[in-house]
Amino acid sequence: MNRSSRDSEQPSDESGRDMRIAAALAPVDPATTDRDYWRRFQNRVMRAAAPELARRRMLLDLTVGDVLAGWARALVPTAVLAAAIAALALIEGWPVHLRPDGSVTLEEVLVAGMESETIPEALNRAAAEASVLLAAARF
Repeated sequence: MNRSSRDSEQPSDESGRDMRIAAALAPVDPATTDRDYWRRFQNRVMRAAAPELARRRMLLDLTVGDVLAGWARALVPTAVLAAAIAALALIEGWPVHLRPDGSVTLEEVLVAGMESETIPEALNRAAAEASVLLAAARF
């Protein structure tokens, strides 16, 4: 049996709804007791969605320049802060050990002037073996 012959056998109303399915779902359809339910529901949803729909409509008018200007509001103050920290580090002469190629790692900058052990010192071979031994004894 093909689809067109099967569709012609099912009773439907003028809107194309299958009447058997509509009858089966009638107990859970709020429109059976209140005919204006779905119209009010649509109006309520559209009112709630109006701000988001307006925001999305406005986004259609954005250009690349607008997006870059939006990024600049957050990026420029961050760059100024980073430059100020770098200038302070140069003026104060924070002790940082340079590598042979002249670069500095983030860890070196973060622990400059601190007397505690650094991550590589804390993770030396003996400490790693001791932690494995402790874990093996615990479990």
